[in-house]
Amino acid sequence: MLTALAACTALTLQGASSETPVEVRGVWIPNSHSTFFDSRETVRDQTALLAEAGINVIFPVVWSKGHTLFDSAVAERVVGSRTDPRYGERDPLAEVLHEAHRHGIEVVPWFEYGFADGHVTFPGRAIERHPEWAAIGRDGKTVVKNGFPWLNSLAPGPQQFLTDLVVECATRYDVDGVQGDDRLPALPAEAGYDATTAALYREATGSAPPEDIHDAAWTQWRADRLTDYLAVLRSAVKAVSPDLVFSMAPGAPSWALRDYLQDQRTWVERGLVDALHPQLYTRDLDGYHRMAAETLAIEWLARRRDLVSPGVLSSFRDYFISRDLAYGSVATNRERGFAGEVWFYEKGLVREDGARGRDLRAGPYAAEARLPWRSSTTWRPRAVVAVPHEEDGQVTWSATAEVDGTYALWAQEQEGGPWRALDRQRLVAGQTTTLLRGPSGSLVAVEALIDRRAERAPAEATER
Repeated sequence: MLTALAACTALTLQGASSETPVEVRGVWIPNSHSTFFDSRETVRDQTALLAEAGINVIFPVVWSKGHTLFDSAVAERVVGSRTDPRYGERDPLAEVLHEAHRHGIEVVPWFEYGFADGHVTFPGRAIERHPEWAAIGRDGKTVVKNGFPWLNSLAPGPQQFLTDLVVECATRYDVDGVQGDDRLPALPAEAGYDATTAALYREATGSAPPEDIHDAAWTQWRADRLTDYLAVLRSAVKAVSPDLVFSMAPGAPSWALRDYLQDQRTWVERGLVDALHPQLYTRDLDGYHRMAAETLAIEWLARRRDLVSPGVLSSFRDYFISRDLAYGSVATNRERGFAGEVWFYEKGLVREDGARGRDLRAGPYAAEARLPWRSSTTWRPRAVVAVPHEEDGQVTWSATAEVDGTYALWAQEQEGGPWRALDRQRLVAGQTTTLLRGPSGSLVAVEALIDRRAERAPAEATER
């Protein structure tokens, strides 16, 4: 086994001498133990640090603690607010999209809480407003597991709510995909004892749900219902656009099926996921080697390692990953043939002014990488920066794009100030185009960001 530093050097030299690497260099962005969403400025500054690190996709949380982090009519209808009230009039997802896309980073919204209705420390309102949606245990009460009250993910009402929420996000925003979690789709094994689910199980099997919550047939029957829902959710997302990546970050296969009814093997074998991110969280390299080996000892995962980009623990509270462990984790993933990695979470790459991110950029992330679900690096190009030309008190802003497409125009009236959205305009690769004209001194910068939502393939298009 190579040392972490030697492995990093080998990877860097390989990247410098070969074709563009194809790998996921992702990072999750939660709204707990993180300052990322604290202000428009922190979104801007920390996204810039992630870009410097060589990150090519971020997974910002958009459904957490009973609220959305995007403007949602669906959430307003169900939980009573369009966005998490603690963000005031801001739209955190819109801010992330703007800043990430400026740097050519894809954005895949992460629906972290899935079918969990908040937490006992910050209660959600879905069950309060829709008590019939609650997941019911053997005692006839709402299932609360690890502090999370659960919606009944086997019931039509909660399923339609989550589908509507995900599709709304994918439709209204220029996102690059969506991501489920260890709560989407999922259900604690303690749940499923409501009258409707019990009747369906009795109709299908001739027996009542068993007292043993881990009974094999009872577990698989419920898991199959969740897999069928995942297929429906995937179809709904792909109907928005087949180019949207459908990503899943479920629990560990060793317990996810038994405890949360997540049948990942069937998900993969039915072709329901484009990317899978098992959480290999450890704080030492020997532990990471062991967990990677255990993951690949699972035959169906080893066979589809091209889908697998493990989660790597980079920071949690006071923990901060070392350079050697960061290098060693990446080297292990390349040696094992994984599709890349996703760091949990962004704090590990931006703290100390991005020290660990700079280490990655100087090492295994030195060369720009293409995401496995894209055919080129031009899907999400960096912002096209317009060049001003002043004459007779008027300024003409012109730009030359490297990629054909419809672009959203943005203007800045003072350096470091907010960006203002303007019109959209079609740009042709290699052709210089006038974007706008205005009086001298009225603007300090103009940029154009490709708008993939404006050119989405029709719903009937065939999936890749």
